[in-house]
Amino acid sequence: MTTPNKVTDLFNQSVDDSDLSAKQKSVLQASLTLFSEKGFDRTSTSDIAKLANVSEGTVYKQFKTKEGLLHAILTPAIQQVVPKIANDFLTELLQNNNTDFKDFLKWLAQDRMTFAVENQAQLRILIQEIARSDGMFKRLGDTFMGKIAVHANTLFQKYQDNGQLIQWPMPRIARYIASAIMGYILPVILRNDHNLDIAQSSEEVAEFLYRGLKP
Repeated sequence: MTTPNKVTDLFNQSVDDSDLSAKQKSVLQASLTLFSEKGFDRTSTSDIAKLANVSEGTVYKQFKTKEGLLHAILTPAIQQVVPKIANDFLTELLQNNNTDFKDFLKWLAQDRMTFAVENQAQLRILIQEIARSDGMFKRLGDTFMGKIAVHANTLFQKYQDNGQLIQWPMPRIARYIASAIMGYILPVILRNDHNLDIAQSSEEVAEFLYRGLKP
């Protein structure tokens, strides 16, 4: 299993590659840091200005409100960071050589749980904003699944062909697997829980899914 990319690093890279001014980049990067550490509601524009080393007036001039800052953060997250995360995950999927379906499920659960623990503060911001916007969830889902759907189907087909996976439609299998893993991941993200036993939890998920998806 490769080391999961930090969402903050990917976000900062997308900001660095943008056409924004140096001050705008600094404000956005400071905002993500503080929103992750303190939460959106507990972060003030003066906190952001201090960390970004700009005046508070500059923050207001460029982004108007904290909500404007959050939108400016989430736009590159959706357009650039999520596709990069999907591409990295796809690379891991294609490199996976587990011939045993249960071993694959354990690897998959461990990989995504590790990613969630490594990035829980940043993912919490994203999830909280998704809850406020009906359209954002669909955009994120379309972006992520559009990147990996074809290759995931090929991978599942391999396990169906060798008799280890039930002959269900691929989207149904994917939803089953995603729901089981997210059942462990969401509490970690939303409660800022650092105590998840990834080894034990991935074993539990793998056992549950294997029993439910075997022919």
